This record gives sequence, structure tokens and C-alpha cells, in this order.
Amino acid sequence: MAHRITLALIGSAVGGAALLLWATISATPAQAHGFGERYDLPLPLSLFVITGAAAVLLSFVVAAVFLRGGATHREYPRWNLLRAPVIGRLLGSAWVTTTLQLLSILLTVYVILGALIGTERAALNPAPAAVYVAFWVGLSFFTALFGNLWALVNPWSAAWGLAERIAGHRLGGRRRYPVRWGQWPAVVVFAGFAILETVAGDAAGPRALGWILVGYTAYNLIGMHRYGRDAWVRNAEGFAVVYGFMARFSVTEVRVPGSVGAGRSDRGRGSAGERDWVDCYERYRSAQPDQREFNLRPPCVGLNRLGDVTPPVLCLVILLLSTVSFDGLSATPEWLVFSTQFLLQFPRIGGYLANLVGAIGLPIVFGLVYLATCGAMAMAAGSASDGRPDARQLARAFVFSLLPIALAYHYAHFIGFLLINGQRFIVLASDPFGWGWDLFGTADAIINIGILSPVFIWYFSISAIVIGHIAGVYLAHVQAVRLYSDRRSALLSQVPMLALMVCYTCASLWIISRPIAE
Repeated sequence: MAHRITLALIGSAVGGAALLLWATISATPAQAHGFGERYDLPLPLSLFVITGAAAVLLSFVVAAVFLRGGATHREYPRWNLLRAPVIGRLLGSAWVTTTLQLLSILLTVYVILGALIGTERAALNPAPAAVYVAFWVGLSFFTALFGNLWALVNPWSAAWGLAERIAGHRLGGRRRYPVRWGQWPAVVVFAGFAILETVAGDAAGPRALGWILVGYTAYNLIGMHRYGRDAWVRNAEGFAVVYGFMARFSVTEVRVPGSVGAGRSDRGRGSAGERDWVDCYERYRSAQPDQREFNLRPPCVGLNRLGDVTPPVLCLVILLLSTVSFDGLSATPEWLVFSTQFLLQFPRIGGYLANLVGAIGLPIVFGLVYLATCGAMAMAAGSASDGRPDARQLARAFVFSLLPIALAYHYAHFIGFLLINGQRFIVLASDPFGWGWDLFGTADAIINIGILSPVFIWYFSISAIVIGHIAGVYLAHVQAVRLYSDRRSALLSQVPMLALMVCYTCASLWIISRPIAE
């Protein structure tokens, strides 16, 4: 079965690459401009959109041929890196882990202090760059590719764990975490961050950002004291939940083999019917060294494990997808025209109101479209009266097929932002608080805004978007062959989902093209 999964992924990627290559060869140059200069866009936008949609359609055909029913698709090749001679000792070393955690705690303290006592000029203060560039964009890029680093270096969890080691016993946790809360606190946290990043980022200067970090630190410490570290981080620390979702796409996993998780569905830590605990970090920490696995695996396959897909999990994935999409949409000329209408009515706060409408409205629109698609899938596959899943069950089963699309758009939108704004850390190394220091002679370093050409960004963006949608088609097809016993129903159920992904591919390419083409 691993062969079929691998062949499906490779076949889809090769097919998409072949279509893009054909389009490149056959196209005539089109004029466009962006990033302050004119340049020849290698392809007309319409041909890019058609080619991207065709690549997604081809991936559906490939998945339909290679992915058959009657299989769980949960098994995949993996290699335990802890058994490697040198890498294994480093990954399993308590000294390495402790050093990274202490460094994370110190960096968090530095960022908070920098926000509160450093310069009020955001461009020279460490807090905005640390939060938006390093933490949100850089760490999410790393997590989706290589694994859940945040689970190791989360400063609030690490500080609490260090305090427990010093005390010699567990601290706090006298109350049980309320089951009815679920992961709704994580949804609220990430929604607040999304509004901060997309709406109030310019208005929230370093001082405001510093006090937000102080408040979030108090929120986590109080929560861990009341409900225990593991329960709080798993449910209420918003970024632990979001990065845990992203890490499912990555090429690594932590695993504790055994029968302890057999037949259990434990809020994403173990899916029903599985014997192993996968990506359950509290279980991994408490296991004996010889029971631990830190595995290298194919990308994307971790998203085949659904676990317990609750309403807050569904909301978080939709919110993640809509947030990165709105980041791109808000940079288009069309959104500028829309914002201008608010500015005419509310001269001082019109721009913020327009962005708030988008940040709140787009998740609602995406959610309704996704639920409508699931309803169409249920109708296409047949009546739910004969035991087939209804729209609500399908919404839970297919939600993680949207995650590669969100990650792909995240990469496409933020690659230039990361590499250009990441150069600010060269300046901050010499002047860590913006006080005019020059410790290493780099305080006057000039940011190279031409580090990436618009052509490279365009090709990178379309490749990321198409690959992400191909991965989404693969994941959706895997869930379909699990849910439906007959092949015809599985294929029919995927037609509305395929239409949704093709439409979103086209919309994503259009959004990405607007800042370049205008």
C-alpha cells in the first residue's frame, strides 16, 4: 500500500510539473510589472490558471487510478532517526533539549523587554520582527517542512516543565480541564492573533505588542497552574494546536509504539484502530528512551490521521485557510478600492474597519462554502439513510484535506516577506533594543529588497499552490475510499470537492498575481 501512496503522490507531482513545463514552452511573454520595476511575466495569467487547474484535475485522475478501496492508507515507510549513530544521540540528548528550551525562554524574555523598553520605532524594535517574521512566518515554514519544533521549545511549557523539575513534582493541575471547553480557547487565541496580524498590525506598536505578550504569558501560566501543563497546552495554547496541525504535513513524527492507544480516539493524539501514539508529545516525554521513535516519513501522510475532529478543530482549519488568504487579498488593488470606500465614510479608522470586515467575513464565507460542498458530496454519493455519511460527518472527515492548501498559500504569500524582512535581524544583532548601539558593526546594514526576483516569486508561488492542491486532492481521495465501501460512491463524492479545489486554485493564483501585476 505504501507503493500506491508513493506512486500517487509522485504521479500527481510529475503530471503537474509536465503541464507547467508544456505551458512555459508554448507561451508567449506577457508584460507585467511589480516590485517597483517592469519585467516580462513568462506566462499570461490565464494560461497559468488553466494549467494549474488542469494539474489539479490530473491529480484526481491519478489518485483514482492508484488509490483503491479496502485499505486504511495509514501505513507508510518510516525510519527512526534516534537509531542513527550521530543524529540519534543529538536528538535524544537531554542536554540539547534543555539548551534549546532555555534559549527559547531567554529569547521570549528579550522580545518582551525589547517591546516594553526598546525604541518605539517598529522597524528597529525586536518585537514586531520576532513575532511576525520569525515566530509566525519562519517557524510555520520550518514546522510544515521538518516537524513540530514548537512542541519542544514552547517557552511557557518549557518554563513550567523546568519549574517542575526543580520542584521535583508536578505543579498545578488540581482541577480537570473542562471537557465542554474543548479546544475553543485555542480558536479564540488564534482568531485574536489573526486580527492582530491582518487588521491591527500597523496600529499595535511595540509597546502594545509587549503588553499583549505579557498578557498571553499570564494567560498560559494561570491556565497551567489550574489545569496542568499537558491539558492546557493541548487545548488552550493556540499556537501549540495550530503548529501541531501544520506538523502533520512535515517529514518527521514522534511515535510511541504499543497497545496503549488501541481503539482510542483522543483529540487528535491517536486515531481509532491505531496501536501507536503518534505526535503525542506528553506521551513521548513520559515514555522510556527505548520506547521512543523520532521518525522520518513521507510528507503529507500525517494528515491521514484524523483523530477526534471536533467543531473547534474544524473552525481552526477554516480560520487558518481564510487568514492566509486574506493576507494576500488585502494586498490587491481591488481591496484597496474597497478600503477606500470605508475611508471616505470613516476617515480615521476606515482602513481598519475594512480589514476587520475581511478578517471576520472571509472565514464565515469559507466555512459556508465548505459546508455546502460537503452537502453536495453527500448528495452525489447517495442518501445517508443507507448508512452513508451525512454532510456533518463529511465536513469532519475532509477538513484536513484543506490544510495543505492553507500551507501552500502561506508559503506562496510569505516567501518574499520572510527573506526580505528576515534581514532585519542582521541590524538587531548589533542594536538589540534600537538604542543606537553597533555591537557587531551591522547596525547600518541595508536590507536588500532585490534578494528575490519577481519571476522567482511568481514561479515559486504557482508551484506551491498547485502542489498544495494536489496534496489536498490526494488526502480527500484517501478519506473517500475509507468512508465508502463501493468505488463509484467514493469517486462521485469527490466531484464537488474537486470543483472546490479547482476554483480555489484559480482564485489563489489570481490573488497572488495582483500585487505583481499591478
